[in-house]
Amino acid sequence: MKLFVGKLVNPFLLTLFAVITAVGQSSQEPTIRTQRNSMFMYMDKERGNFNGINDLPKEFSYDFGTETESTPLTLVSEQDSVVLLLRHGVQTNFQIIRQAKGDTIQCHFSSHPFVKAAVFTDAYKKANQGKTIIDVPEVYELINVVFALTEYGKTEAIYKGTDYYSAVMTQFTPYKTNRAVQVIDSLLRASGDYYHNLKMDSYAFQFQGDKIVNGGIYDRVSWGEQNTLSPYIPLLAQFAKESKFRVFYQKNQPYYNSLIADFRQNVDVAYMKTWLEKQFPTTHYSAVKVLFSPLVGWNQSANNFSDNGFTEAQAHVDFPFVSATQKSQPPAITKGQRMKIIFTELNHSYLNPEAEKYTPQIGAAFKDLSKWITKDKPSAGYNNTLSCFEEYMNYALVSLLYADLFDAKSFDTLNAGVEKGMVVNRGFQRFKEFNEELLRLYRTRKPGQTVADLYPAIISWAAAQP
Repeated sequence: MKLFVGKLVNPFLLTLFAVITAVGQSSQEPTIRTQRNSMFMYMDKERGNFNGINDLPKEFSYDFGTETESTPLTLVSEQDSVVLLLRHGVQTNFQIIRQAKGDTIQCHFSSHPFVKAAVFTDAYKKANQGKTIIDVPEVYELINVVFALTEYGKTEAIYKGTDYYSAVMTQFTPYKTNRAVQVIDSLLRASGDYYHNLKMDSYAFQFQGDKIVNGGIYDRVSWGEQNTLSPYIPLLAQFAKESKFRVFYQKNQPYYNSLIADFRQNVDVAYMKTWLEKQFPTTHYSAVKVLFSPLVGWNQSANNFSDNGFTEAQAHVDFPFVSATQKSQPPAITKGQRMKIIFTELNHSYLNPEAEKYTPQIGAAFKDLSKWITKDKPSAGYNNTLSCFEEYMNYALVSLLYADLFDAKSFDTLNAGVEKGMVVNRGFQRFKEFNEELLRLYRTRKPGQTVADLYPAIISWAAAQP
């Protein structure tokens, strides 16, 4: 099960967690107060985010998928908590006092039988065990072609610096008024958040002749409880048939294969997986998948799945094309920069489960988030203590990987780039100091110690900062 309420939920905040004990409520309607725009949710040992609270209407309803008929749900704000009992087909009511807005909203939660996100058969397990799979899937590429034809496609979300993009626009612009394009365009105009979900959920489907059908493995790939692309599959199939998309895809298969080969040779995802599993020995994935499109401009996301004793981590990324500047710099610098895109998605599947073991300590150390993030910068989106710590660790791990992989001169250049990006561009105020301390701890660690072993020390360091 995946928890999803309100705005887009970060997939890395949906991992196993110990059940907590919450404050009991009186016989009156449960009420929870918050100054912030998000709070934590806990259900079935899983943690999620209830995001966008200040953007919700005065009446808000949500229906969860749960495996059991009766399931406790705990909501935790920075001030207090409530426990709700969800039952299939039954509405549970509670209130949220939004102190930042000076009002109260009425919430109505219910539940329905849960459908697994992925089903891994014994045959699937045998075929994929131990593999690092890199692919440009066919229906995945189809939805990216449709994105390129929308108004949203005019933004940097679509990468336009290739002959391939020109070929896409030449082939498919005549079909820009197709109903599939119009519908997807309307969704993206309503909210850019649809982009992540539609793209990821497309991986659940495959072509069967001119039809598009569920591939039988994934019900959904993004983080909600329903596949967001399902209602539009007939329209996409019609678009593909009319535009001769499948012919175009097959014609460009050599190009896709060349990018996949470049990924394997120069980005080395397999090495990253080995490095992460050495540093986080209690976390292991049976397989890793890297899914991309040459049309994706900047968007990265990730999720992981578990079924039938098989675990799979997926990273959905843009291809790390080599820029003119990168072509003129030392190869080691280019290699490190290209590795960062995929590594900062893949590593969350390892660092987050470890972080959740220390949630109370992290909450205390990062209690004053104004010291760690910056208003009106990208860091402001990490507005709870755990996600903030996890993003600091995310990019600090990049520096540790660089330290193990590159010579001192190359490391200094790459590390400086990471620190500048995090502090100046993204607004993580104390990243440089955090990064330096984690590097110090890593370089002076005792024999046999891993990055996971260093969590208590780096959290204690953060707690001691003025």
